[in-house]
Amino acid sequence: MMTKNTLIASHTDALDTLSALAAVGFDTIERAGTLSLDYGRANLEDSAKVLSDLAAVREPKALLALGASLVAPALSRNAGYLRTSYAIASEAGESINALLAPKYASINKDLDKAIEALSVNTPVAGEVIATALKSAMTATNSAIEDAAKTTRKVVEMTESNINKATDAAVKSAAKAAKKVA
Repeated sequence: MMTKNTLIASHTDALDTLSALAAVGFDTIERAGTLSLDYGRANLEDSAKVLSDLAAVREPKALLALGASLVAPALSRNAGYLRTSYAIASEAGESINALLAPKYASINKDLDKAIEALSVNTPVAGEVIATALKSAMTATNSAIEDAAKTTRKVVEMTESNINKATDAAVKSAAKAAKKVA
């Protein structure tokens, strides 16, 4: 039964959870913003260096070599930016999951208690209704767990494929730059 104290505790817990979620959000925004500013600053500095190097070019072959030499570092920096952005987003998701998973478990436990109370307090067919509700709850939880496992596997595979593809692209660009130079 909901009493004044349990209601206050429930609201306090909800506010604490909201505060923790807001902290995760602000941390994620701060990290993503810092990453973007650093990335932009590095690109600006590199652009100035490229313009200086471009002004020093006197022969067409040197121009080709300069262009080829710029591909691998730019590709590597872009890949690093994407990897770090992905890591920030993944860590935010993990933090949110860590905050909400215990709440979800608590809600399931409370729902199970409510179903038990329903089966005891319902005069006719209460046990049948409770069994059906528990079965539906079990099926739902199982589906959610399966979806979460599948999502984790997809994320791991995506992460692995992104790393392999960016590494291959950087190596390929570096080989092409050496051939031109």
